Amino acid sequence: MPAKLKPSTKEYIKVNNKMTNKFFIKHYTVASTSTEELIKLYDSPSYKRKKELIRKELVKRGAWENLKKK
Repeated sequence: MPAKLKPSTKEYIKVNNKMTNKFFIKHYTVASTSTEELIKLYDSPSYKRKKELIRKELVKRGAWENLKKK
């Protein structure tokens, strides 16, 4: 499994605002996160351990050069 930014969560499916026994697991991977959110997380002091992982994804997307110019 790819590296994750946050722990996975179990989200229940609601029907007519009522809980059901059906659920899906949501994974917070780097590839599935938006570029704007990755930039916010990179600037956040609470994600020190994940900075290199986030930087690599921003380089892959081509957003790293724009971030360095600011």
